Amino acid sequence: MSIAVLEIRRAFRYNGILLPDVPGLEPREVRDLYSAQYPELVSAEIEPGEVRDGIQEFSFRKAVGTKGAGIGSAEAEVEDREAGPRLAALLATIQADEAGTSGAQSRLSAALSRRTVQDRSAAMSRFAHAALAQTRHEARPHRSAATSDMLAPVA
Repeated sequence: MSIAVLEIRRAFRYNGILLPDVPGLEPREVRDLYSAQYPELVSAEIEPGEVRDGIQEFSFRKAVGTKGAGIGSAEAEVEDREAGPRLAALLATIQADEAGTSGAQSRLSAALSRRTVQDRSAAMSRFAHAALAQTRHEARPHRSAATSDMLAPVA
């Protein structure tokens, strides 16, 4: 009785497409080679199939999951409970911003309506206009100085 040695050919399948074998490469290396054409193969799992009629078929299966899938069920439940109030707070902040009644918006509006802020703003505006109005063609560099009445201390 003699022993016959048969060569096993490999076939690679991905998403219903038959990909030709690359002799001399391990299945992982073949996956990495085809990932240039199919980027989703970078993280794909390789599933070897049974040998049938001298052909072993390898399947590339996309690794599908969600971020944080490794979290235990108790931790996931805590995260779900905390997400509800956080989302509600975010929604309230967005709605307040749209309505113009958010904390930062209302504080800014209140500050801009104060007479002292308006006076300081007008003084800075006059200073800037005066500095820009000076001629730029003088030989020496320009120097601008603000008088103390223009720069009142911030209260």
